[in-house]
Amino acid sequence: MTNISIVQANPHSLAGAKLNLMAVGDIAHTIAGSSSQSVVDATFRKLWKSKNNRFSHEYAYEAKMGDSTLGMITCLPITVLDKLVSSTVKQLFSHRKLALIGYSLLHPRALLSTITLKEGFAGEFHIATLAAMPESRGMGIGSQLIHHAEAQAIKQGFSLCSLTVKKENHLAAKLYARLGYEITSEVNKPAVSLYRMVKKLK
Repeated sequence: MTNISIVQANPHSLAGAKLNLMAVGDIAHTIAGSSSQSVVDATFRKLWKSKNNRFSHEYAYEAKMGDSTLGMITCLPITVLDKLVSSTVKQLFSHRKLALIGYSLLHPRALLSTITLKEGFAGEFHIATLAAMPESRGMGIGSQLIHHAEAQAIKQGFSLCSLTVKKENHLAAKLYARLGYEITSEVNKPAVSLYRMVKKLK
């Protein structure tokens, strides 16, 4: 797909923010602390525009065809991801204030699953979120974004690239396996069940 370009994400990209939220999935409500989809959307748009949080455009790339964004990936070293946890929480509290605490108290199992989630380990370059627009499926956008993330990993001196995938997302797991990722462990929590997958980079 020579007409697809992968570029650093734009903080003002509504499509990039939407894709980032799509990749987060069901736990977005727990993160934003709201059952209202409009509140969740607004919260993730703010996180996307800001820096120094794990859902920021700062660590994202967009797959574009002309002016249209077809897919998005965020990728960064696990050590950086771990350091972003506290600043992400601070930004969320700044945006949502007491409503975040109230929602969390009503959904303790989901909160516990989210805050104790260990996505990867030191020495890994991690693909944190990945999503493609429904209309672009079948165009190889996901594969191209993953290859781009792997190139970033190699450029930064990493030999391992990792990601997590929901156990029920069989299509995504098959894609990752086809690209050389192997299941190394599982995450089984009340609100989320994931496979951890890792690829050794050449």
